[in-house]
Amino acid sequence: MNVSIARTRKLTAPRSVRALVYVLFTLLAGGLAVAVPPVGAQDLGADDPTGALELAEKYAPIMMLKAQEATCDENGEPYAPTSVDILMGNPEILLRQLGTNNPVIKAGPEPSDLYGLGEGFFLDFPGSALQPGCIYEKDFDKYSEGRPAVVYAHIVKQPEHPDLLALQYWFYWYYNDWNNKHESDWEGIQLLFSASTIEEALSTEPDSVGYAQHEGGERVDWESSRLTREGTHPVVYSSAGSHASYIGSALYLGRAASEGFGCDNTEGPSDRLAPDVVVLPDSVSDPSSPLAWLGYNGRWGERQEGPFNGPTGPAAKGRWLAPIDWHQELRSTSVVIPGGDNVGNTVVTSFCGVVKAGSGSLISLTTSPLSLLISFVAVVLFLSWLTRRTVWERVKPLPLRRRRRAGQIIRAAGNAFRRSPGLILTFGLIYLPAAVAGALIAVFVAILPVLKDILGQSDGASGSDLFLSLVSGSIPNIIALVFVNAAMAVHLDRAGSDAPISVMDAARLAWDRRRTLAAGLLRASVIVVVLFLTVVGIPFGIWQLIRYQFMPHAVMLEDLDGRAGLARSTQLVRGRWWHTAAVISVFNAIVIAASIGLGIVLLVLVSQVPLWAFSVLMTLMFALVSPLSAFVITLLYGNAIAENQGAAAADPDQADGVSVPRSHLYC
Repeated sequence: MNVSIARTRKLTAPRSVRALVYVLFTLLAGGLAVAVPPVGAQDLGADDPTGALELAEKYAPIMMLKAQEATCDENGEPYAPTSVDILMGNPEILLRQLGTNNPVIKAGPEPSDLYGLGEGFFLDFPGSALQPGCIYEKDFDKYSEGRPAVVYAHIVKQPEHPDLLALQYWFYWYYNDWNNKHESDWEGIQLLFSASTIEEALSTEPDSVGYAQHEGGERVDWESSRLTREGTHPVVYSSAGSHASYIGSALYLGRAASEGFGCDNTEGPSDRLAPDVVVLPDSVSDPSSPLAWLGYNGRWGERQEGPFNGPTGPAAKGRWLAPIDWHQELRSTSVVIPGGDNVGNTVVTSFCGVVKAGSGSLISLTTSPLSLLISFVAVVLFLSWLTRRTVWERVKPLPLRRRRRAGQIIRAAGNAFRRSPGLILTFGLIYLPAAVAGALIAVFVAILPVLKDILGQSDGASGSDLFLSLVSGSIPNIIALVFVNAAMAVHLDRAGSDAPISVMDAARLAWDRRRTLAAGLLRASVIVVVLFLTVVGIPFGIWQLIRYQFMPHAVMLEDLDGRAGLARSTQLVRGRWWHTAAVISVFNAIVIAASIGLGIVLLVLVSQVPLWAFSVLMTLMFALVSPLSAFVITLLYGNAIAENQGAAAADPDQADGVSVPRSHLYC
């Protein structure tokens, strides 16, 4: 490994007239600030450069970067930790000072130009930080061509903890392409030793490693099985885009500033990188030093508001000279989003998407407010047009076989949940076994030796994710939905008769017809799946999926077998396909959006709840409201029957003489 080290003196007081004049001029100009070590701080790297070199080389990290399939591929990591030398003397990099139009102080600044400058200055790269396109990636490739990847090492002791020594590795990234987009990014890790000198650290092993993640980080013991090492070299999985440093390959959830607000992805496949090392002193006293940039306290990127602002450098951060304080505040673990398909994971991944979309909207508000306003108005007008296309008057759901408009059906479902929540929740209890079955199947699939090996070797490939999602979530949920539809059909049909039955009795009747329902579901699934697998047949698969929605109702209420039930459902949907698809889609979108919205609020507010407990809570909540979809589909079935028979439309003010006991559904 090629390791270089800068030999510098400890900064105490300027020793030459030139340095004194430079410092006085900087202070008078208001440009402040040379970092001065606190009293008692010891510049270990300068005192023992040979030992510092050996220690830095011994524990230099191995970087794992998410593989990029092609140039400008947004799913991979296009950047690598590099030397700031790609900026120094580069005429395309501008040094600016805050003020009217942020005047350019110098193009292609050298380290000596940055020395001593403070918050009033910033570096400006080609391109717009908020609208990066591919320019930053292409420029990075151009500037770094032929240069090795680099990490910076810093060995430091905090005076309050004389028996502890910190070995820091700082990673400089050219651009941060995450929710908080900005030019430049400083990340890193830190190894903590029970030692007072470099010599002692070389003769022992680290106690723990701290991984920096946004405004916080995670700590892991050196001997922990969670820590991946190549000999003495800790492995760092860098999150694509944000560059937060993690212990493993996974999808991580952040719900606070210390974790980052959103999701960090370190999943493979990954490219392995062994960077060169440059050792840094605590501070620099000579403006002509190649490391004079260490005394720069301005911004390393384009000046923007809030999270989009360019970052400050290592020496301006608290952990630079107070590493123990930072290390002790780190979390003991990070929240990993498990694979598979369950309601909890859906909410979590939706949270990731909402945060990303919110960031995008904030950027759009800054860069093109008019376009964002036009888009918002267009959405409002579309929703307004959509709601005026139907009738929303309140109607009663019985008798089942009665014509109703789309708005009346959706409103009836809302009233059913509001006035008869016990009934809907009881149907939800029937749905719960599907959630439990899905969870058990996911665990079973994950621990099966053969399948575990296959899924492990795929390293998060989309095929294995789809397989796990199907067997652990989609299939059990579809089976449950068919069964709940069958029970709901019987219950609503009997509720408007002289012999109403309970939910459990309706469920028993549906169970008695389980083989017939299974035959219809299997036949429909094969047809739809085959169409989907052809790709070109996807539109026809969707078409058939809607046409088969009434199969459970036809089987239960018209005493048909599975095949005849599918044929009857197709007949009922004919001429009403768009109506059926629109009502089902809109209502499910409302239910899912409301559930996910509530879940996101809970996810953020109750951040201390373990993810598994949150997933259980969300699965329970979703299972209890999901029967509303069966209620809507059953009313659509009744509407289709009525239209076939030429029945009159529902009158909002009349119940058609049907008395509906309060113990049953009453809207």
